[in-house]
Amino acid sequence: MVNFLDVYSQGVYKTACCNSSKDSEYLAVGAAAMKFGLFQSVQLPEPGAQARYYKEALQQVLWAEQLGFDSVWFTEHHFSRHGIVPASLTVLAYLAGKTTSIRLGTAVAVLPFHNPIQLAEEAAIVDVLSEGRLDLGVGRGYQWGEFHKFAVPMEEATRRFEEAMEVMTKAWTATEPFDHRGEFWSFNEMTLLPKPVQSPHPPVWVAASSPTSMDRVARHNWNLLIGQGEGFQQVAAQVEYFRTAVAEAGGTYSPDRVIAARAMYTARSQEQARRDTEAPFMWFKRTGQEVGAPPDHRVELLPDDFKEYRRRYARGVYANYDAMWEHVALFGTPEDVAERIAWLRHAGVENLIFFINYGGIENRKVLDSLELFATKVMPLFKG
Repeated sequence: MVNFLDVYSQGVYKTACCNSSKDSEYLAVGAAAMKFGLFQSVQLPEPGAQARYYKEALQQVLWAEQLGFDSVWFTEHHFSRHGIVPASLTVLAYLAGKTTSIRLGTAVAVLPFHNPIQLAEEAAIVDVLSEGRLDLGVGRGYQWGEFHKFAVPMEEATRRFEEAMEVMTKAWTATEPFDHRGEFWSFNEMTLLPKPVQSPHPPVWVAASSPTSMDRVARHNWNLLIGQGEGFQQVAAQVEYFRTAVAEAGGTYSPDRVIAARAMYTARSQEQARRDTEAPFMWFKRTGQEVGAPPDHRVELLPDDFKEYRRRYARGVYANYDAMWEHVALFGTPEDVAERIAWLRHAGVENLIFFINYGGIENRKVLDSLELFATKVMPLFKG
C-alpha cells in the first residue's frame, strides 16, 4: 500500500487510496463476506421528467434485488432538483409491496423537519409491511436552504435531533401510555400502534462524521452511516475512531455497525466509465453545492456546530471530477472497483451502499453497471 497524504484541493480531500500492483492482496480468501446495497436518490435534471426519473429509480431497485444486492436506502431532500424524495418512507412503503428480500432504509430521515411521533408511526408501518426489513437512517440535516424554508433555526438542529430520537425510541418501546414535555414537542398519554416487527425497534443508523457526532452515536449504541463524499482515508479514520468510541462507551464493536456510502459505476473500460459519469455526477455535485450553501456563500450564517461545512461551502470551493475519481468514488472497470473495495474492507468497512443514480445518468447504463458489478465484483467479496 502507498503512504497516505491528505491534501485539501479544489473542493475535495485528496487522499491516496489504492495501488493496483498491491491491493489485490486484500482479496484474500476467507475474509469476511461483505454486504452491498444502493444509496438511492431521485433528482430532476430535466424539469418535466419527474415521473420518468421516479420510474427509473424504482426499476433500478427491483433489478438490484434480482442481482442479489442486500439493501436500498433512499435519501431525503426538499425544495430543489438536487433531490425530489421529500418523503422517503412513502417510497419504502411502496417498495415493501414490490420486493421480498432486500432491506429498505432511509439515508437519512432529517429529524428536525419531522414530528417524531408521526415519523415513528410511519417507520413502524413500513416495518410491518416489509415483514421486518426496515433500517432507519437518521440525521440532523445540513443544507441551509432547507432549514431556512422550513423556518427551523439551524442552531436547534442537534437539540431537535436528540429530542426526536428520545421520543421515537420511547414510542416504539413503551408498554404503557407516556407523557412527554420537551423543548420542542409535547405529547399526552402517548401510545403508538402498530409497533415495529423488529424488536425493540428497527436498527437505527446515524449519519455522523465529526468526533463529537460519532461519540454521540457510540453513547446511544446506534450504528454509524458514513457519507459518500468522504475521501477513502477519512473513511478509514472514521471507522477507527468509531471503534474506539464504542469501546470507551462500554459497547461492543463489530464491523456490521458501520455502513459507508460511495458513488459507484463500473464499465468495460475506464474511458467508458469516465464518459458515462462525468457530466451527470458533476451536475449532482454542482447542484448540491448550490442548494446546500447559504446565500452568496456567506458561511458565517452556519452555526458553530456546523462549522465543518463552512469550508465545503466557501466561495470558490468546487468539486473536482478527477480528484473525486481518484480519491472518493468507485468509478472504473470491475478490477478498479474491486481494488478500492478491497482497500475499504482492509480498513474495516464490510457494508457498502452505492450511489448510482445521479444527475440523470442514462437508466440503461445504470442497470448494466449494476449487472457488471454483480457478476464480476460482488462474488469476490461474498466469502
